[in-house]
Amino acid sequence: MRRLNKAAFGALGFLALLGSVGWLGLQVEPEPFPPHPERTRDLGTVELPLDLPEPVRRHFRAALGEQVPKTETAVVWGRGRFNLFGLWFPMRFKSYHVAGREFRRDMELTWFGRPIFQGYDAYLGGKGTLKFTGLFGLLNVSDEGEEMDQGDNLVMWAEAPFTTPSALVLDSRARWEPIDARAARLVFLFEDSEESLRFEFDPETGLMKRMSGMRYRGREDTKTPYHAEYSEWRTAHGIKAPHHPVAAWEDQEQPYAILEIEGTEYNVDVSEKIP
Repeated sequence: MRRLNKAAFGALGFLALLGSVGWLGLQVEPEPFPPHPERTRDLGTVELPLDLPEPVRRHFRAALGEQVPKTETAVVWGRGRFNLFGLWFPMRFKSYHVAGREFRRDMELTWFGRPIFQGYDAYLGGKGTLKFTGLFGLLNVSDEGEEMDQGDNLVMWAEAPFTTPSALVLDSRARWEPIDARAARLVFLFEDSEESLRFEFDPETGLMKRMSGMRYRGREDTKTPYHAEYSEWRTAHGIKAPHHPVAAWEDQEQPYAILEIEGTEYNVDVSEKIP
């Protein structure tokens, strides 16, 4: 019996050690992606439209100015944390955007700073795609279909405040509808119908602080309430954008992605990732 107890305590100690090492590996951040080699190009400005709901107009005055800088493409990169299997993995990402049309985000989830899951999420040619591999090839996730199309189209517009913000006021396929003094609805085309997102604005700064909408999650039959929060607004290349977006499903206690944007270049060539 004494020998059995000793063996049991030894096994528990080994499991505790493994758990500690595993937890420690999740505290190590990966190295950031290097700055994008191509620098922002100036494509000129367009006057801020006059027919915007008042909270929307106030936001864009603060973020872009009365003369809106055109942002036709963007490359955005940074680090953050992603909730997978109930564990918070450090991550780094680099995303490529064509305003109001397409995007692709490459992602790496890391352990001790090394990628153990990697893949991409994309909305290309009107089709949403998720591809992820990891654990030395033991995990292979690939998803597409009508639900992914709707979800990724929604994400593209939800991320526009920190990717291609001029699309939110200059793209003819999107329009703003008033709700009240602190909120407005963005309505945009998706296939042969329309989708929408609700944006709430900070009464003091006037800037967007929260977005919410209904989005398909994977292949689920019904849409799920989804929201994002925007904070840490900073100016780069004459454009003020949120550098700390957080995304969550409203039926879950914790968010699933916390991002820290470390660099953005506008109006650059994205054909490397978006044909």
